[in-house]
Amino acid sequence: MPDRDTHKRSLVKGFTWRFLGTLDTTLISWAVTGNPLKAISIGGIEVFTKVILYYFHERVWQNIRWGKGVLRTVIYPEERLKNIHPVFDRILSREDREAYLDQRSKVIWLTGLSGSGKTTIAQILEKKLFEAGVFCQVLDGDNIRSGINNNLGFSAEDRQENIRRIAEVAKLYLNSGVVTICSFISPLRQMRNTARNIIGAEDFVEVFVDTPLAVCEERDVKGLYQKARKGEIEEFTGVSAPYEAPENPALVLHTASQTPEASARELFEFILPSVKPVDDE
Repeated sequence: MPDRDTHKRSLVKGFTWRFLGTLDTTLISWAVTGNPLKAISIGGIEVFTKVILYYFHERVWQNIRWGKGVLRTVIYPEERLKNIHPVFDRILSREDREAYLDQRSKVIWLTGLSGSGKTTIAQILEKKLFEAGVFCQVLDGDNIRSGINNNLGFSAEDRQENIRRIAEVAKLYLNSGVVTICSFISPLRQMRNTARNIIGAEDFVEVFVDTPLAVCEERDVKGLYQKARKGEIEEFTGVSAPYEAPENPALVLHTASQTPEASARELFEFILPSVKPVDDE
């Protein structure tokens, strides 16, 4: 579905709108001048000038992205699904892939405020797991938003869609036998529940990187909190948008009192037995 009007549509809209506008102008002119001939003359001249102005006005606004939301194509589920034919039963299973990689796949979901240390921990954890023979992949907020989600903003709806897409990607990795490390603020419980439902509760390992807001602001590596405090960034989590801490995370990391290396080591020791189990003798 196109997200802009065609030239023909803009012209037709211009003429129909001007018919109503000209009728309105003619009636007003008649009421003011008391002369129906003058009123018709004014309305007749105006219709041509305003149609052209409206057309160019429409074309200019079609090229301005400000104020536009993400295009949503609404399709009823039965229409959407009738031409989709999944082949999951005809490709290698998750178990086949896990056996080949000699590991069990999981999705490790790091959540916390900006500046809490999620990305650094994810990077260190990836290296530790890789050195332990675990094939893994990091999905990070900035990387995802510069690629697959580069058409999304930071509205509540776009943030929800951002997490939904990430969860679907993580699920693909999960079914490929890969351990996936997700590093996303994902500020609301509803968002994380969406991810959990897509991935599956038994494979979703929620890790809360618990760092006080003041500590995150002191670090402010990207200068985002300072911009948010100045009003240069709207809907910024922790400043002008809420963060809901997990109620029952699998693990809590306190990065204000320990180094990223120590936090990553704690997470590594926690997760390793579930992704690289020792074979029973």
